[in-house]
Amino acid sequence: MNQHAGHLGIFVSAKIARFEHRAILESLDKIESLEPGLYEMRIDNPTGDPDCDKDQYTVRFEPRRVEDISFDYPKEAFENVKAVSEVGESIYAHFFSPWVRAWANPATAEALRWMHPMRTSRYMYSEKLNPFMAIVATAAEMAKKTRIDIYPDNPYRQAEHQSAEAVEAGIKRARIARDSASEQIFDWLYNRPASQSWLDWLQPIVSGSVTNMDAKSDDTNLPARAVG
Repeated sequence: MNQHAGHLGIFVSAKIARFEHRAILESLDKIESLEPGLYEMRIDNPTGDPDCDKDQYTVRFEPRRVEDISFDYPKEAFENVKAVSEVGESIYAHFFSPWVRAWANPATAEALRWMHPMRTSRYMYSEKLNPFMAIVATAAEMAKKTRIDIYPDNPYRQAEHQSAEAVEAGIKRARIARDSASEQIFDWLYNRPASQSWLDWLQPIVSGSVTNMDAKSDDTNLPARAVG
């Protein structure tokens, strides 16, 4: 359990993540010898250096129970989130889902697959689809052949490292500010007495939407009747 992780493990420093992954890989024999159960991996690294050698840190596995990883959370706030989610689900089912089903076909599915941002971001830099990237490939090959190493105390190299560190620090500050803002917005919307007024207004809508969805589900489950 990394206490410095945010909502997702990707918020851990890259060096720390690599060190923890390396510790797992180098402890596979210990993991395989453990009895079935839940364990917490504890890493003792007196050096504090993520790039230390294997004999400079130790790994141990401590038995845990599911109750050990439980934590307090604002239950009423998440109940409010559930109510809002049910309203959104009802709105989608009544107004958007029929149109989505009407337009969904193999042709539109294939078009959406090719237009996915994860794909288009690769197409932009592919010389097979972007002829201008051939210029970049030629320039990269020329730079590779004429590359000259510079000394660590070169002012341009130092400026490069300082710029990279400044960008990294800025990203960290932005992440912290974003997480803090997200928590504040969640608290204002769902966990404050003032937010209860608009949630009370949603309650009849939630009750009606859930009833309608249950009735629709019951209709679809009715047995077929013989005609004639």
